[in-house]
Amino acid sequence: MEIDETLARHIADVQRGLLAVDLDPSRVQALLADIGALVHADAAMGAWLNEGQPWLTTWRAGPQIAAYMAETFAGVDREGNIRTHDPDLDRVNRTRRGLGTGIYHEREFAHRDRIVAARYHREGFGPAGMHHVIGMTARLSVGEAVFAFGYDDGDGLAREEDRIKAVLALLLPAFEQGFQGLDRRSRHRERLEKAMAEADLPARIVAGDAPPPADALLHLPLPELTTGEAPTPYLAVSGPDVEHLAARLAACFDLTERQTATARLLLAGRSTAEIAADLGIRLNTARRHCEAVLDKTGAGQRHRLAVIAARQGRCGPNGCAT
Repeated sequence: MEIDETLARHIADVQRGLLAVDLDPSRVQALLADIGALVHADAAMGAWLNEGQPWLTTWRAGPQIAAYMAETFAGVDREGNIRTHDPDLDRVNRTRRGLGTGIYHEREFAHRDRIVAARYHREGFGPAGMHHVIGMTARLSVGEAVFAFGYDDGDGLAREEDRIKAVLALLLPAFEQGFQGLDRRSRHRERLEKAMAEADLPARIVAGDAPPPADALLHLPLPELTTGEAPTPYLAVSGPDVEHLAARLAACFDLTERQTATARLLLAGRSTAEIAADLGIRLNTARRHCEAVLDKTGAGQRHRLAVIAARQGRCGPNGCAT
């Protein structure tokens, strides 16, 4: 296939778009349209698994594919394969993911007679205008990313197949890198949000162009979540909720009311003299309360009190989990 300057620029623009791919449906649709024009497709679809749910965008294709996919989606198996209630599509999905990243014509998965008779063609791809399909796929940690291009005329696809595959081959490395990067960002965000939910420090992910929260003590950049040229988002962490942590210590270590108040002030970083003034008690009395809190909790030293509090699970009849 000969590549003139105009075609080379078009391919380079699409490559840049694929490298910066995100979950904005309009941007993915624009990519499908650009590639569809390059390979002279009549319609196209892009599919990916986002946080355990199927995600799909189409270009010039009818709504039947999205409706069919939503109806037949059956989750993910232990090997990371997307499963469906349609046995024919289920076999195609598992076979294609097993083959890995590549460019595949539909005939590599089934004879044309079997494709036409299959439910996925009768209810999804055929009515949506994608009667003959060729596409590229990138294997991900769970499932795969697929850009499929549909043609009304099978003979026309056969005549242009070599050119279509040549164009897709030029785009495949950027397609793979872009979607695998998106996959890594998604998995990183899932782990981060799980850790945030389990932590005792108030934390949230803030967009890179948003003003920093006034109460945040720590701003941790998150380049793993950066998309394209967008400002780098960051993790904003605020100070500990001393009321919550003190109540947890009181419940788990049977602190008295005065010891709980002392623990709250210790967690807030107050000195013994400040604790005495805040509670309206003598310095020696405040010192004894501090010692009692550190002794009962096993913290030993003040700086460890917050760590001890954060490690305590909910207390029940059988004590507290650590």
